[in-house]
Amino acid sequence: MADLSERLEAARAEVTRLEREIAQGPCREYGHHWQSYGGANAGCSDECGCSVPVNVCSKCGDCDYGDNEEADQVRKHCEEMNG
Repeated sequence: MADLSERLEAARAEVTRLEREIAQGPCREYGHHWQSYGGANAGCSDECGCSVPVNVCSKCGDCDYGDNEEADQVRKHCEEMNG
């Protein structure tokens, strides 16, 4: 039976292999790697001046166009303030 240090090293190697597989795998299976891309008008109302974050995936180039949790919070806050 391998001693604990050998088992630990094998476990680290497996984690590294899995991380590499995830990083190279398709986003639909492993999720996007979102990066901030700027902002867009929140569109809460005709007079809205709110900005929501827009993200782009560094792996596949897909864009969320401001459809994310932080943008939802901005829109909700705007609605409460101007409701």
